[in-house]
Amino acid sequence: MSGEDPGRELLRLVPHGLYLVGVAAGEERYLYTASWLTQASFEPRLIVTAVRREHRGHRLIREAGAFSVCFLGREQQELAHHGFTAGGDRLAGLAWKACPETGAPVVLDCLGYLGCRVRGWLEGGDHDLVLAEVVAAERFREGELLTVADTPWSYAG
Repeated sequence: MSGEDPGRELLRLVPHGLYLVGVAAGEERYLYTASWLTQASFEPRLIVTAVRREHRGHRLIREAGAFSVCFLGREQQELAHHGFTAGGDRLAGLAWKACPETGAPVVLDCLGYLGCRVRGWLEGGDHDLVLAEVVAAERFREGELLTVADTPWSYAG
């Protein structure tokens, strides 16, 4: 035992995939890396993700009412890092298309994506939860999901 807060230690054991979330509100397009996502219902197909309240993505998802979730392959740590750190136009230099159902940007060099429409929000602590219905999905290629455990990063606890 490290002597650290046991709750923090245990929450860091929860597996977290790494995803690029795309959102389009009006003429504004944005892309960021997320790790808190889970399926919440089979019928209808619903997911839940968490977005930091002061994050640009939070404002844009509220405005757009829709977003995309691009699943990153295990070898795509650099692309995940891009979604954390790139300034300005985060889509510059990336091959992408707009999700036909939502208009949200979809990075083509990923395993596949979900197009999602917001069904509701739950205010939390420093992050709010977004409940969204999956309205589109496309698989581009096979591969294993990149997880936080595959990286030197930590975003839990």
